[in-house]
Amino acid sequence: MTHSYSFEQFCDKYNNEEVCTQALFSARWPDGFRCPHCDTSYFYIIRSRRLPLFECANCHTQTSLISGTIMEGTRTPLRLWFQALYLHAAPHGISATRLASIIGTTYKTAWLICHKIRHAMSTSDSSTLLTGIVKVNWGVYGKPYNPTVYRHPQEQPLLAGVSVGSDGHMNYLKIKQVPDEHLVYDRIVPSGGHQFVQQHVDPSRENLSVVILKFSIHRHRDIIRLCKQAACWINDTFNGIGPKHLQSYLDQFCFDFIQKHRNNDRFEVLLTWCAITPTLKYPTLIRRKNDASQHKRSYLEQLKNAS
Repeated sequence: MTHSYSFEQFCDKYNNEEVCTQALFSARWPDGFRCPHCDTSYFYIIRSRRLPLFECANCHTQTSLISGTIMEGTRTPLRLWFQALYLHAAPHGISATRLASIIGTTYKTAWLICHKIRHAMSTSDSSTLLTGIVKVNWGVYGKPYNPTVYRHPQEQPLLAGVSVGSDGHMNYLKIKQVPDEHLVYDRIVPSGGHQFVQQHVDPSRENLSVVILKFSIHRHRDIIRLCKQAACWINDTFNGIGPKHLQSYLDQFCFDFIQKHRNNDRFEVLLTWCAITPTLKYPTLIRRKNDASQHKRSYLEQLKNAS
């Protein structure tokens, strides 16, 4: 479901911290507050800080509204977080540069907000497996920069899997980067397909087809098209992404695909996941594994040996 109101109308609706506080409270505790320490539902509200604290009437544990959410520790007003969520829930997403100009933050703050929101999107997918009729196919982000079998560092092999419903339509999508240990030059080895199935496919699926070869006669062209759409969206919206953070952008593309299929209110779904997903801290974000440098050295060595 696309937004039923414009961005201006959204800003009018969530125009102060009190309204945003109430919405975040409902998203985090849809059945009412529960103390994280003793599970009691009775509480007092302490309003001496910018955001309220909820003190358990039984054990007196104090819980912040944003603790345990992606917003934990933030100094950015909730009003601006909500605007960022709305813009990320839009079909085409938004870049950090564009977000910073709209909500009036620094680029670094906007960049971190974007990644924390994508972290919630990735979390929403992590516990769901592909079920029913499952198709898995090779894909790629980034075009090859040479005509040889050697893979350029900016060419990222992917495996994409879909669940196909009884109506023949794809209703769930996962697109994952393939780790270097499951690659030989630009080819995915069988262990890569096995790992994808083990991690992302329900053992009780009805039917499974896995294609890891680029030009197999059995390849699923509809899945290949989805990978191309994801690549075009990343390039058009974000001007291209390196391998270090690519997976989070692929997860955002899949999140949008799934919510569109389910005809959900994307903002409401995203707010709920942001309210129950622990934050992604900046040091953790910048320490994400990046095999690009090692792969570049390997690539140059391959070309040197071939010449």
